[in-house]
Parts: sequence; C-alpha cells; structure tokens
Amino acid sequence: MDYSVCIEGVTKTFGSFTALDGVDLNIQKGELICFLGPSGCGKTTLLRIIAGLEQQSAGRILQNGRDVSRLPTSERDFGIVFQSYALFPNLTVAANIGYGLVNRKVSKVERNARVDELLMLIGLDGSGPKYPSQLSGGQQQRVALARALATSPSLLLLDEPLSALDARVRQHLRSEIRRLQQRLGVTTILVTHDQEEALTMADRIVVMNHGVIEQVGPPEQVYAAPRTRFAAEFLGAMSFLRGRVTAIGLVDLYGMKVACDTRHLPIGADVDLAVRPEDVNLFPESADSEGLVGSVMALEFLGSSLRAKVRLEASKNETILCDLTRREASKQSMANGSRCRVTIASGSAVAFPC
Repeated sequence: MDYSVCIEGVTKTFGSFTALDGVDLNIQKGELICFLGPSGCGKTTLLRIIAGLEQQSAGRILQNGRDVSRLPTSERDFGIVFQSYALFPNLTVAANIGYGLVNRKVSKVERNARVDELLMLIGLDGSGPKYPSQLSGGQQQRVALARALATSPSLLLLDEPLSALDARVRQHLRSEIRRLQQRLGVTTILVTHDQEEALTMADRIVVMNHGVIEQVGPPEQVYAAPRTRFAAEFLGAMSFLRGRVTAIGLVDLYGMKVACDTRHLPIGADVDLAVRPEDVNLFPESADSEGLVGSVMALEFLGSSLRAKVRLEASKNETILCDLTRREASKQSMANGSRCRVTIASGSAVAFPC
C-alpha cells in the first residue's frame, strides 16, 4: 500500500523518562487520523517529531517513501495549525495566509490568487485587509488553517486546534475542517484529548497511553470493541462489572447470563465486563421481569437523555450506568431511589481478564 507517513520504531526519551516507546504506525494517503489520549501520553511529542520540531531518540519517519527523520522542519512537506493560532498580529489576514508563499518566492499575482482562493474556501472572503485582532477566535483559527494549506502540503498537522474555542464554535469548526480535509484530500494528523472530536472527525483513531499505542482503528470499532481496558475506560462512559466465563461466548454476572466474545479467555476465568450505558436496559422492578435487581442512586440530565447510576443488589459496591430517554424515564417513573431491573444487550459487552 502507498502510505503518506510511516512511523517505524520511534522512541523518545527525556533523561530517564520515556515519552515514546517504539511506536509503529502507517498512515494512508488522504485519511484523517487522530492521536487521542490523556495529557502526557506522548501524542504531541509524536506530532512534533513528525514535523521535525523534536528529534526522536530512535526510529525513523518516512513521508511519501522518503526518510525525513533527520531533515530540518523547512525541508519537510507539511502545514501545521497550533492551538494558539500563532498568527502574526502586525500582518493582515491576507499577509498571514500568504506568508509561506512569500518565503517560497511565489509571484505576487499567484500569491494573491491563492490567498483569495483560500479565503473563499474558509468562508472569509473579503476579510483579507483585516487584522487578526478584528476576528473572532473561530475566524482566527480558520485563517491559521488557510495559512497551513497555502503551500498545498501533502500533510496537514493539527495540534489541538479547537481546544481554546467555546463548545458551539468548536462543534461547527470541526465539521468545517473535516469537510475541507475531505474536499482537498490532504492527509491529516489531528492531536486531541477530546473524545467527541476524535469520534466525529477521524477516519481512524490512535489511542495512546504512556508512550505506546493501545489501539488503532475506525471510531466505531475503537468505541464498540476496545482491545484494552485503558481504551475502554478512556473513550466514552463505561461500567466495569466482575463476572466469570461459564461457556464459550457466555459470562455469568451474578446469575444473569451475558453473551459476549470470550474466545481469548478460558472457561472459569474471572473477568471484568465492560458495558456502555446505551447497551443497558432499565425496567421497573416486577415479579415477571428478568435481569438484575438494583436501585437508582442518581439521575444525570444530559439534555436529550438521562443517565441513571444503578447500584446492583447482588453486589455490595458495583454500579452500572444506563442511558434512557426522558420519555422512557417519565413513562417508567424512574427517580432517585427507584427499584429496578437491568439487562445487557446481547453481544455488546467486552470481557477483559482480571
């Protein structure tokens, strides 16, 4: 396969601290890939190494088949957008966007045409004479994006570009960035700690923790079938319940049989069963209903839905989260203290060895 970026055995140490530990990753041409993880997991360090802003201790970086591991930043083919925008306050919007073109000695006529094209692309046509201080945060970030795209790079690097913006602007801009990326077909690496950002924008998510890659895959796969407990805990809400494998494809959870993939586990093994709130069914307690008996400890209002935290009667300390619509909660008269029963959708849970 023809890859845009190949990361081979990249390690980075700072004294005795290992920020990256033998990272391997291939990035396809035209895809938007997201490095996702908590602060200190190594995602920004990896991005900086790809850009040449940081030097790896071991391993190499290939871009379009060319080894760029030891090349300076100026000789690597990429555009970058930072969290802080990094626009020149004393230059107009047009001058900011065209800055890289000036350095490449592009003629003024071509430069102006390219700037006008990009201003139209980001929805800011007519704003060329303005200064960054005259723009909103979202508009400034669009200008930073246009500047990164001005030289038509084969690789676009986005270092938490939306984290400084308010929620509504962030939501709008991420769809705009995704639309532009798909339209231009530019390979893009996005660094973020925002799970929603990763799920809505990425073709593939790279879950990172303590300098290693925990899992790589499409958002739906990483969310629904996490391969490690960390990936399960970090991406979205998750409940963990102690169970035991009783047969191939079955886990016993306090007497309730839960169907899930157990091929990697021996029969009789104790497991932690990971369950998403939307895969839990909640019913009022009644003599003829199935499931585990519990009581609602708390109801959290999420706008279009409610999240119930249920304490299971069969366990002293374990609780399970369940999402239900406001209509369901009202119909079932669910409230704090309500007695209930819970079931788990077949095949939705993921079993991890204890």
